[in-house]
Amino acid sequence: MDANLAGLVALGALIIGLFAWLRQDIRTLRDEVRNEIGGLRGEMNELRDRVARIEGLLEAVFMRRDLTPLPDPPLPGGPSPTPEAA
Repeated sequence: MDANLAGLVALGALIIGLFAWLRQDIRTLRDEVRNEIGGLRGEMNELRDRVARIEGLLEAVFMRRDLTPLPDPPLPGGPSPTPEAA
C-alpha cells in the first residue's frame, strides 16, 4: 500500500508541475500577444496619420485646381514667331 501511495503522490506532483508549466507558458504567450497588438496599434495609428495627411494634400490640390483658372489653349499653328533682332 505504501508503494501505491508513493506512486499517487508522485503522479499528483507531476500533474501539479505540468499545470504550473502550462500556466507559465500561457502567461508568456499572453505577454507576447499583448506586445504584438501594441505594435500593431502603433503601426495603425501611424498609417491613419499618413492617410489623413494624404487626404488633406489631395483636398488642397483639388481645391486649388478649382480656384485656379485653366490656361488658355494653344493657338492653332503654334506660337507666333518672334522678330529676330538685326
